[in-house]
Amino acid sequence: MIDETVVVDAVVHPYNLSPGNQNPEAVEQLEAVYAAHVLATGEQHREYLLSREEFFSDFPFEAIADSLFVESPVDLAVIHALPNLGFARDYVTDPDRAAAFRDRYPDRFRLYATVDTPATDTAIAQLERQVNELGVDGLKLYPAFFYDGVGAGWRLDGPDFATPLLEAARDLGIRNVAVHKALWLPPAPRSAFAVDDLDEALERFSDLNFFMVHAGAAFLEQTADLLARHRNLYATLESVFAYVVVKPHVFAKILGTLLSACGADQLLYGSGSNLSHPAPLLSAFRDYQLPQELIDEHGYPQLTAEDRAKILGGNALRVHGLDPVAVRERIADDEFTRRRSLGGAKPWAALRKHATAVTS
Repeated sequence: MIDETVVVDAVVHPYNLSPGNQNPEAVEQLEAVYAAHVLATGEQHREYLLSREEFFSDFPFEAIADSLFVESPVDLAVIHALPNLGFARDYVTDPDRAAAFRDRYPDRFRLYATVDTPATDTAIAQLERQVNELGVDGLKLYPAFFYDGVGAGWRLDGPDFATPLLEAARDLGIRNVAVHKALWLPPAPRSAFAVDDLDEALERFSDLNFFMVHAGAAFLEQTADLLARHRNLYATLESVFAYVVVKPHVFAKILGTLLSACGADQLLYGSGSNLSHPAPLLSAFRDYQLPQELIDEHGYPQLTAEDRAKILGGNALRVHGLDPVAVRERIADDEFTRRRSLGGAKPWAALRKHATAVTS
């Protein structure tokens, strides 16, 4: 918690980028993912930087949990299952493994399903299985599928894939749909990561909550306009939140623009751990205020304590139907709370302790 606010990390995903799961034809993409981690960490927080060996591994779920609940003041996190994304042979974050870990710590995690095929009927069958066998709290989608060296994009307003998939999701009881946007993943077409396909889907599925993941990293003005017009659209600020540490001026302009468009009610904190460690992001945001010169120049509203509480966890709790008091009570004396109370936790301690044990 931060100042009695329950903190919810809206996006975490331990990557399996071990050598056995790497696509050998996608070296450039793999290097770009590691470069994104380096950029998001920044020079001033080198202790949070993962070495190449640490990053290109089957990243332990235990290390993600410790980064959130022991090394950082996070109370609850949403695991996003991830398909192969072109640079892996199989799931980057496997839904079955994620569900098994969630089941170990049900008071600490929620889980979003994913699909890894453009074949509509097969994708719907995958989703049905995850809903019925794993139990999920939402659906994570990427606007492209990667196979045979090709990245094939699709649109959220498309009649052949997206619409029947979203209809099936709704029929299965899913109400939260997160969609990766703004950050391009080659070799898929850049156009697939634009935001011009959201309007129709937001209107057609007005009973669903949509989360634009990486909102504001590109297409900022279009994103602000969509948020202002659609109250069932939320901006999940994964990757953008790292800017509070490494690009503070850019972060201020993005946050100010989004606050001007929709207030704080549609904005969610997300670290994307293990892409970013949560601790430095939350430390920088804890007492964050927009620079006065940007407020004077652009007319942004100043961030209030109430706004901060909504972004850090209040909005995520609301859309998942969770009561903050109940969340606090369930974790008040769990193993993570007890360990955090001891203090002195080092970054990525579970990962580095395991590596030390293996080599000793």
